[in-house]
Amino acid sequence: MIDGREALGRYREHLELRGYAARTIAGRRWLLDQFLDWLGARELSVPVVEEYRRHRVQRVNTRGRRDTARTVNLHLEALRHFFAFLELPPALSKPLATIRAPRRLPQTTLLHADVLKMLHAVPLDTPLHVRDRAILELFYSSALRREELIQVKIEDLDLEGGLLRVEQGKGGKDRMVPVGRHAVDWLRRYLAHARPRLASTAVAVPNVFLSKSGRPLDGPSVRDVVIRWATAAGLEKPVSPHALRRSCATEMIRHGASAAHVKELLGHEDFTSIDAYVRLVVTDLKEALEKHHPRERLGEG
Repeated sequence: MIDGREALGRYREHLELRGYAARTIAGRRWLLDQFLDWLGARELSVPVVEEYRRHRVQRVNTRGRRDTARTVNLHLEALRHFFAFLELPPALSKPLATIRAPRRLPQTTLLHADVLKMLHAVPLDTPLHVRDRAILELFYSSALRREELIQVKIEDLDLEGGLLRVEQGKGGKDRMVPVGRHAVDWLRRYLAHARPRLASTAVAVPNVFLSKSGRPLDGPSVRDVVIRWATAAGLEKPVSPHALRRSCATEMIRHGASAAHVKELLGHEDFTSIDAYVRLVVTDLKEALEKHHPRERLGEG
């Protein structure tokens, strides 16, 4: 029988040494804590692991509903990774096969015209507004996650080359992403004229994006920036930082970018997540066919 808590402590240290982000490590620990609480004093065995998988699938959460396939799979993936770290027999991981998630289109995806409305809704009369414009431009240009944008430091930017280093993105992996010329222009403007007026003279902060008090922006503040200018633009869709990331990916595929390039830009391990964006473009194509193809438009028999 393994000492679960001691093993979890070693696993956390392992993730830290491998360079995983603090948020990822905390999330893994939370998921594994739930398994260890459920396991209790039971001996770890294949039937017990099978029972836990059934428990995760059938469990009713605090909202009175079963967890989504994505949530269940997060638990199963964390447990597979934990078992591999402990070098447990492979048979114990066999029952932890990923469950099939329903194939859905991305939730909120903005048209290019919608994003332009957001960008042009930002007045450029204060340093905070110039900062907000630079944030929106970078989200839409480089498809960053919210946490990735928050962590961008001045040393990560290569504006001359139009590149940005994303340190410890999802999965604890670094990557380089391109930055479009419009985003580069707004970042230059923000760094030259707005950020110096926001920066505190008492504390040197390496992060690119600062609050009005000169501290690094946090997640809720970045989300509020996006919501504020979506509302100002009159967009009725629920808009989030992730919606701008999805919109970037969708527009790129819509205009001919390869799935491989978009996968690298988004920082995904495989093509599974890209399928949703490709299917969204195919949905657009289907609507165009129904609207413009003579056999469909004229309703011929």
